[in-house]
Amino acid sequence: MSVASEVGWARDPRAAWSGLAAAARRSGHLVVLLAVGVPLLFTALGLEFLDPDEGLYADIARTMLVSGDWVLPRFNGLPYLEKPPLLFWLAAPAMTLVSGEVALRGWSAIAALGTVLLTWRIGRHLYGPHAGVLAGLMLATMAGSALYVRKASTDFLFVFCLTLALWGFLKDVDRPGSPARFLLGYAGIALGMLAKGLIGVVFPLAILALTLAWVRALRPRELNLGRGALVFGALVLPWHLLVALRDPALFGFYLIDNQVLRFLNLRGFIEDDVPVSTLGFLAVTFVWLFPWSVFALARPATPAAAEGRWRPLAVVWALVVVGFFAVSRSKLEYYALPAFPAVALIAGAAWASGRDVGRWLVVALAGSTAAGAGAVWIGLHLTPAQALFGLGELNVYYRILRDQALPFPFESAGPFGQLLVALGAALIAGWASAAALWFTGRRRAACGALLALGAVIAGLVVALLHVVEPHHSAKAVAQAITGRAAPDDVVAHEGSLEYSAALPYYTARRIVVVNGERGDLDWASRRPEARGYFLDTDGLTRMWTGSRRVFLVTQHRPPRSVTAQLPAGTVHALGKFGSRWLYSNRGS
Repeated sequence: MSVASEVGWARDPRAAWSGLAAAARRSGHLVVLLAVGVPLLFTALGLEFLDPDEGLYADIARTMLVSGDWVLPRFNGLPYLEKPPLLFWLAAPAMTLVSGEVALRGWSAIAALGTVLLTWRIGRHLYGPHAGVLAGLMLATMAGSALYVRKASTDFLFVFCLTLALWGFLKDVDRPGSPARFLLGYAGIALGMLAKGLIGVVFPLAILALTLAWVRALRPRELNLGRGALVFGALVLPWHLLVALRDPALFGFYLIDNQVLRFLNLRGFIEDDVPVSTLGFLAVTFVWLFPWSVFALARPATPAAAEGRWRPLAVVWALVVVGFFAVSRSKLEYYALPAFPAVALIAGAAWASGRDVGRWLVVALAGSTAAGAGAVWIGLHLTPAQALFGLGELNVYYRILRDQALPFPFESAGPFGQLLVALGAALIAGWASAAALWFTGRRRAACGALLALGAVIAGLVVALLHVVEPHHSAKAVAQAITGRAAPDDVVAHEGSLEYSAALPYYTARRIVVVNGERGDLDWASRRPEARGYFLDTDGLTRMWTGSRRVFLVTQHRPPRSVTAQLPAGTVHALGKFGSRWLYSNRGS
């Protein structure tokens, strides 16, 4: 058979040319998405681990690799089932190839890029090629993508799994009769559960159920439920059964306390987390989706009936995610991440059609000019109290500091003010350029101006991470310890260990926790294997005056630290490393 006949040339040359043109267009779109997405998503992954959280995940992955136990995640030697294991399974082998920082954050970046490509495919399917590539580009240039792709966490991994699940169902809707119909979607749901827990099942099922109810296109017997259940069970059941058999109490904690009671804010132990209000959650969601959140209410082109049948999926997707957490009693600022692709689809479709874009550009220009001018003015006069307030609106760690009436943890608010000034200038210039280009008929250039604004914001996010790195990183103090400590010496940490969670990773030691039972290790601290690793002040005093050398790491300023209660003359300051003081019961 000739090549011409294989592509249908002999039968219909025009159809063949059309197919080749479509393939070339797809390849061109892929190149554009990679050219934009890779630099934006894969730079600055090698920053030191920023605690809380990042070092915790690193220690779990390292422990899996060293111990060979791939079933039970452990942090600082104790079971840790706040998160399912998929991220750790992926990161542990990668640690043999690249640094731990890149191994962990690299999976966030890979998942984010994969989500960009899946969003492109979904956009093509629902709205056409132009809308698809715009949706992918918009997802890559959202402010929240710039920040959370550089955070070692399960979040972007879950976003990818959710998007994969929805694409797996969408692509097979019009392919009846195939034994493999919808199986990719069921696999995505299963992987989502291994990435994030029960929410990995709840979200795709709720989105699909509501979309199917809206569209009224499929009956239950058409969903390939039998084979789908087999795929789901084959992926999900082995790990869950192994954990349940090994430790039923731990499995109950994971399933009930961590999955259900967390949503209701009724957990069985005290968390330091300070949830955001519903209004605060909606406001910060708008910020993370910026600049494309402006177009969340813009309309796409009116489709033909068959072409647009499944378009409600994007709207339902966004509403389910944002609505779910809006009514939850326990929510943090980044919980709307799973809605990012949906909003990108809506905004991409709006820009492809041109409907409502001019109207929202005018609104955004007015709002961003005011916000930009305000950011410049505040940045030039920023005080530490104002900086702490602003950081607290965007990050739970700083809300905890604010809630506990702790001081601004940085030497100066100056670097934050400089970033605010730069952000304000970028907002004014970006939206003014986009509006001017749009209303002079250069619509692609207008979109390009906002894509460039997103890239500038990404650069400012990276700059912000460099500013906060010395405060959040425990690497410097860990290196100071490893350069001094003998194998039998003790390393202790004052307060909840998650605030210096990278200590076990960077020192490769198990850490003694002083006055820090609450938080993520509260439940594990009551287990038999935790005995001797959680001390109160009296316990530390006995260890401090014993025969072993003890190193104590603390973020508490000297008057507030437990060191003030240790015997006089036994506390030797070894230095301050970032935001952490290092002491020992022996001189240097």
